[in-house]
Amino acid sequence: MSKDEALKILGDSEKEGLVHMVDNAQGQIKHTCNCCGHYCWNVGIIRRRKVPRDSLMEVYFTRRTEMEECIGCGACEEICPVDAVKMVDEKAEVDLDWCIGCGVCGVSCPTGAIGIERRAGKDDAPKDFEHLHQKIRAERGL
Repeated sequence: MSKDEALKILGDSEKEGLVHMVDNAQGQIKHTCNCCGHYCWNVGIIRRRKVPRDSLMEVYFTRRTEMEECIGCGACEEICPVDAVKMVDEKAEVDLDWCIGCGVCGVSCPTGAIGIERRAGKDDAPKDFEHLHQKIRAERGL
C-alpha cells in the first residue's frame, strides 16, 4: 500500500465518523485503528457510559467550538462517536467530561466552527513505549 492510499483510507474513515486511535507514545506508532462508537470496545464503552473516559484512556485534546460560527445544523451531534454533543437552543453543546478530542465532529462541520485543543494540565504523551509502560504500571500501583 502506498502512502497516498493509506492517507485516502484515513480520510475516508474520518468522513464516516471513525476515530483514529494510535499508541500513546510519541513517534512510535505500532498500530492504527479506526474505531466506531457503536462497536469498538474502547470508544463504544465510553459512548454507552459504562466506564468514565479518564479511567479508560488518556485524552490529550478536547473540542473547541466557535459558538458564533455554529449554525445549529446538528451534523456534529449526529457523527460524534461517543455521543458527547447535544443541540441546546439551536447550538451544539459538548459534554467535555465525555469528549475524547478525536476531531471527527470538526470534519462534519460545514462552517469550520469546530477544532480541537490540548486539554489543560495534560503533558505530552510519553516519549517512547518504555516510558508509556512505566506510566501505566505506576498508575496501577505495580
